[in-house]
Amino acid sequence: MRYIVLDDEPIIRQGVIHKIRQTGLPLLFAGEADDGVSGLELVRSAKPDIVLTDIQMPEMNGLEFIRLAKTLYPRMEYIILSGFDDFEYAKKAIGYGVSHYLLKPVEDEELYEALSGLIERLQAENHRDKMVLRLQQQAETGQEAARSQTLTRLLNEEETNIADPSLDELSVGCVSFSSVVLQVEPVKLPHYSFAEDEEELIWFSLKNIVTEGFKAEGIAGFLVHSSLNRCEFVYVFGLKAGQDRSVVLSAADTVAYGVRKYLKINAVIGFGPFADKLDRIQEIYREAKQSARNAVLHGGNRVSHWTAQFPYKANRQSIIGSEDSKLLAEWLDRLDGDKIIRWTKRRLGAIAQDPNSVFVQIEWFCVDLYLLFNKYLLANAVDAEWTIGELDDMLRWLQQITRFGEIEERMIGLASNVIGRLARSGDMSGKEVMEVVRAYIDHHFTEPLSLQSIGERFSIHPNYFSKRFKEKYGESFIEYLTSVRMKVAAKLLSETDLKIHQIGERVGIEDAAYFGSVFRKCYGETPKQFRERFHST
Repeated sequence: MRYIVLDDEPIIRQGVIHKIRQTGLPLLFAGEADDGVSGLELVRSAKPDIVLTDIQMPEMNGLEFIRLAKTLYPRMEYIILSGFDDFEYAKKAIGYGVSHYLLKPVEDEELYEALSGLIERLQAENHRDKMVLRLQQQAETGQEAARSQTLTRLLNEEETNIADPSLDELSVGCVSFSSVVLQVEPVKLPHYSFAEDEEELIWFSLKNIVTEGFKAEGIAGFLVHSSLNRCEFVYVFGLKAGQDRSVVLSAADTVAYGVRKYLKINAVIGFGPFADKLDRIQEIYREAKQSARNAVLHGGNRVSHWTAQFPYKANRQSIIGSEDSKLLAEWLDRLDGDKIIRWTKRRLGAIAQDPNSVFVQIEWFCVDLYLLFNKYLLANAVDAEWTIGELDDMLRWLQQITRFGEIEERMIGLASNVIGRLARSGDMSGKEVMEVVRAYIDHHFTEPLSLQSIGERFSIHPNYFSKRFKEKYGESFIEYLTSVRMKVAAKLLSETDLKIHQIGERVGIEDAAYFGSVFRKCYGETPKQFRERFHST
């Protein structure tokens, strides 16, 4: 990225340039000027990304320069370096969209933080612009989705007689075939530079990282975004005669690094075995998927290799034995949650620490513990699904996790829910809980409420509660919470002189920009427009 410096004192300009060079940041010096008029000419010729400017300069001051430069290049970023600690200057600077107002003499660390923050923001914006452009150029989005569904059915053996150009192209010239499964964590939007409505943009960015990573190593193949699990991506590839298999590992490492660095998403990658014919792709995919699951056991953001020795085909009955079941039942009778939690941690830890363990053992453990809790709750006339959710939800969740810590957190939460529900089993039914929770939202909407916090407070399973809440009231928990907050916000906007950010804080949304976005989505206008329209009528 390029930067220029504006100041009427040469020694200060040189000092700033020297300080920036000392930071080691990826910035290229593109020129300097001693006043705003010369600065505008420099902006036209150098087209910098970042401008560092003084305020008091001859001919044209820094603020006027910024105002005019903004009309030429609206996305250029500015840092003001001023000797004046003047509120009016700072206020005008903010109005012009200046990112930082630094006082001379500028501290090295202060300058570094300002520049590094701008670089990160500009990189994110540039990356998003490129992705948006590619999305706009992709005219066959619907066809791609249909193709992904077809190839997903092929991989899962739901349909084997499929004609696809990618399969034919891969078969020509390649002598060995395999697949790589990339499993990413579920993304909650907004996510860094991605807005609430940009989920498809995230997926597109991820697809680009994967395909470019393998293409850079000269590996022929095609990518399938699973239509059954949106967090799963499968790269089916072939190697030509003489092509070293080590290039696949290099490509996978590049992909894993890119996903973490540019998208800030955790991921695990699993390899399948190699085969000399592409018609074994279903078998290869199964093993690759198992390898990706195994990577979760031994630390996130890993690349896991396929091995021919999978011990999961035996010992299914040994995950939670009869003695364990008796012990757990005794602790449940005594409502001894601490012992159940310690036992759960110990058993999960033992599986994770075994170098020969595989992910299916974790699945068996979680399912067996769920079934044990379910049986006990039903025997004690307690709404099991309200407390621990549905088994299908757990199975889906197990297929999406990318970090072992999530498993421990989820199972401990499950145990805590069971103990909490048993301790007050006579209080209310699951359906009555919904009325209580809705009343709780009405009185506590200013707090940072979430499905998780509600689940913990009322000893109910968040996912199951969410489903039943929407069935009963016709809107989700989040939609109801948002509507309560926005109704109160509208009342405060019309009846008080509180500042908009203060109103956001009063309804439980501290981020002023996010509050404005939610309000606009709800009422079709910004909080400021709403207030002005109300007072004008």
